[in-house]
Amino acid sequence: LKVVKYGFYSRKMSLSSPKRPEKTGPTYRFATDQDGSTEEGSKPQGYLAPFNPTDITAQQAALDMMKLTSEDVLYDLGCGDGRFLFAAFLSVQGGLNCVGVEFDRIYYERCLTTLATIPPCKDKVTFHHADVCTTDLTPATAIFVYLVPAGLKLIEEKLHSSLRNGVRIASYMFSVPGLTPVKTDSTKGGCKVHFYDSTSLPS
Repeated sequence: LKVVKYGFYSRKMSLSSPKRPEKTGPTYRFATDQDGSTEEGSKPQGYLAPFNPTDITAQQAALDMMKLTSEDVLYDLGCGDGRFLFAAFLSVQGGLNCVGVEFDRIYYERCLTTLATIPPCKDKVTFHHADVCTTDLTPATAIFVYLVPAGLKLIEEKLHSSLRNGVRIASYMFSVPGLTPVKTDSTKGGCKVHFYDSTSLPS
């Protein structure tokens, strides 16, 4: 039995009894500015939301609702420093393919720096310095999004189209315009995580 610790999970690897990873305290450090700040970085024109890390209880709520497997391709739109994707990868036995899209170069580079410290993610977790509005989402089978309402409105049709293709979506804090959540969970701090599937689309 081998125990490997990364991020918010401690994975016990066993050929005979695969188990869901146990939640632990973080054991890898996210990259920050040289002064150690993890506050909001630059604000490029056209960005859809300021940087605000997703709370660990919200991460877990989203993961529970999406029920990810190793066959999934998970996209995080506006992924910040990538912490949700790292948690998602480490929550699935054998990991899964993850794609983070981040418009702010500061946070995109932090994603790459942190990725280099988590060897199991190297071949399956990728990040793109790109605009969510012009990103092709067709490979996705699951999407996590944490954007302000104005940002969600800009990609509303992209998210609706994804749902029509069978994609599951979890949105933190704010609901997706024009959709009815299948489920909404409140985190420890009272913030909400909304889950959508094809039944969420207007009839």
